[in-house]
Amino acid sequence: MFARLAALLVVTLGLTVAPPARAAWMWTGWEEFGGDQDACLQNAARVLQGMNFTVTVNPQTTFGWRGQDGVSVRCIAERRIAVIFVYASTNSDEGRSILDQVRAAYKPGSAAPPPAAPAPGRGGSKF
Repeated sequence: MFARLAALLVVTLGLTVAPPARAAWMWTGWEEFGGDQDACLQNAARVLQGMNFTVTVNPQTTFGWRGQDGVSVRCIAERRIAVIFVYASTNSDEGRSILDQVRAAYKPGSAAPPPAAPAPGRGGSKF
């Protein structure tokens, strides 16, 4: 009887014993580039692969996934711009670092992406 009353009280009052939710972080940035659309897309693919992301490329955007983190680089060649979106699941410092590394690959004189240490495995699903 007491267990049923306690369960009813938990449901009625909305009390739960779940861990607190952690917010996701989103970082955005952009860089100019002087190449064509394919060069922009391939530059993004190269830097993301160097950071241990699984990469897919379509005619406008390069996507990268690593654990619960995702990156997209939208290339707009006619405007000479690469727009970068970084979704870092729960680690704001890592998200900022990813953004900085991708942006650096578009700086003048950047022939190759900067080396990056592999991220620790966190598991999780890809979005």
